[in-house]
Amino acid sequence: MPAPTYFVRSAGRDTQSTRLSMENGGEVDMIKDFKPQPFGGPNPLPDYVFDTRTLTLVGTVPGGYKITLGRLTIGETKSGGNLLTHALFESFSDHGERLRVARTRVSGYDREFIAARNAMIETGIDFFPTLPCSCEAILESLGDWFVVQNPEITQPVVVSQTCH
Repeated sequence: MPAPTYFVRSAGRDTQSTRLSMENGGEVDMIKDFKPQPFGGPNPLPDYVFDTRTLTLVGTVPGGYKITLGRLTIGETKSGGNLLTHALFESFSDHGERLRVARTRVSGYDREFIAARNAMIETGIDFFPTLPCSCEAILESLGDWFVVQNPEITQPVVVSQTCH
């Protein structure tokens, strides 16, 4: 049985998303499953984190209402001259109910991707093997997962905000 192959595909959006090519020719987004964890209180990024940006995954439900499906805040710090990337992921249910919040920090190569993925894993999200990609692509994949799980959710979009 050959090992799965990995590739980057265009998601029909401006950003790119990573997908896993399966043996039978089908494709699966990078999110395998989401086992929601209860809200355990806030876990904010430290005040000394700089160059923060917040990405919010928003979906539309019947009646035109918008619900938040996920929020990821990314920022940097320096420790001993080395850059660390901090990621704060706030998970939500498919009804917009706030769930677990997790924070991680990572140094080294692909640190933004790894920090975001690790924070999301701590909230109950399982990933297929995934090549590094943008945080926007990770959230788009989560939006695609929500649409499959709850067809009432349509048009998931990632909205960004940068703080200086």
